[in-house]
Amino acid sequence: MRPLLAKGMGLVMGSAAGEALPSHRAFTFAHGVDPSTGVVTDVRSDVRGLNVKGKVLFYPFGKGSTTASSWFLETVRRGNNPVAVVTEAVDLSAVIGSVMAKAVYGNEIPVMCGIQRSVYAGLKAGDEVFVDAGSGEVRSEG
Repeated sequence: MRPLLAKGMGLVMGSAAGEALPSHRAFTFAHGVDPSTGVVTDVRSDVRGLNVKGKVLFYPFGKGSTTASSWFLETVRRGNNPVAVVTEAVDLSAVIGSVMAKAVYGNEIPVMCGIQRSVYAGLKAGDEVFVDAGSGEVRSEG
């Protein structure tokens, strides 16, 4: 893995560090993540079978139901949520889910956008990354 330093836009402020979980396909929490385990269950996902719990989740854009924010919030309630979400295009479901996680459970889950798939293409599941939505930075040591 090569070192990564990318600039994007913070949508929900905060910072987090964790293992990367990079997906190169559209992503949804609604019927796509089992809130009771954090395991990705979406049959169309390239990260199916992997777990979002404690991960920095990368994906290009959200898809599917507007209830995805509720599913996101349920992963938080059960303690199986990602520590940060980084996307290429704004995913309102992740933003709403993260804002509600802070309001309801006091969990800070930063959300960023503007990081293209080509930028995180060198990341592999398990690579350590740091997200700072305030400065708009995503980085890894490589």
